[in-house]
Amino acid sequence: MNVFQHQTQKKLRTIVVMVIVFGLMGFGVFTFGEEKTKDEETQLKEAALNALLMMEGEDVMPVLEKILNRKDNPKLREKAVFILSQKGSEKAIPILIRVAKTDPDMEVREKAVFWLGQMGDEKAFDALVDIYNTTKEQKLKEKLIFSFSQHRSEKSFQKLLEIAHKDANEEAREKAVFWISQSGKKEAANILLKIVNEDSSQNVREKAVFGLSQLPEKTGVPYLIKIAKNHNDMKIRKKAIFWLGQSKHPDAVKALEEIANGK
Repeated sequence: MNVFQHQTQKKLRTIVVMVIVFGLMGFGVFTFGEEKTKDEETQLKEAALNALLMMEGEDVMPVLEKILNRKDNPKLREKAVFILSQKGSEKAIPILIRVAKTDPDMEVREKAVFWLGQMGDEKAFDALVDIYNTTKEQKLKEKLIFSFSQHRSEKSFQKLLEIAHKDANEEAREKAVFWISQSGKKEAANILLKIVNEDSSQNVREKAVFGLSQLPEKTGVPYLIKIAKNHNDMKIRKKAIFWLGQSKHPDAVKALEEIANGK
């Protein structure tokens, strides 16, 4: 491809983007002799955004940012968040952070949080921590905990530990406990046992028992046996016994026989 052809294609791409900008931002959707309903308009706008997804380069970034600056169509902003996240551009990160922090629609914010969590970027992670530390929205906090679990870094694991041990919200601790059990970390078993023994919430302790049952290669079985035999909370012991029964591990079978025989 010669220079003239390259410049021509770039100009055509820019023209297409500008046409979409006018269609999406300024003059509604394109109509052909009939008035479109609001739902039809949204469908056409989403179709235009899907077309943007197929375009190469960063020419589309201003279009997406303008859509995200509008407050009248959350569904369209959700689509823009997805397309922005797929562009693989560093320029997308500050835009998604702003959306995650300030968009008036909670679902749009949740989508931005999700995609920031998939990026593995340090700035994105730090922004997610900042949002977690300042928001009071429980559902958003749950999305943020999931994002921490997806980041797969030592910093993200430490954040999960902090939440599991110190967060005042019981549901947040439960979510963190679950993702610790899914982390694949060798220290997860000891962490979960500590929570079983020390957390003030029955639900969190039971979630930690469940977490031990989910550890890879049945590594949680010895911990469940210890809990089933020695824990001072009868409900917790029963939970451990239940999950031992589900494991079908030879050591679990032996331990259950001993418990049944009063040993």
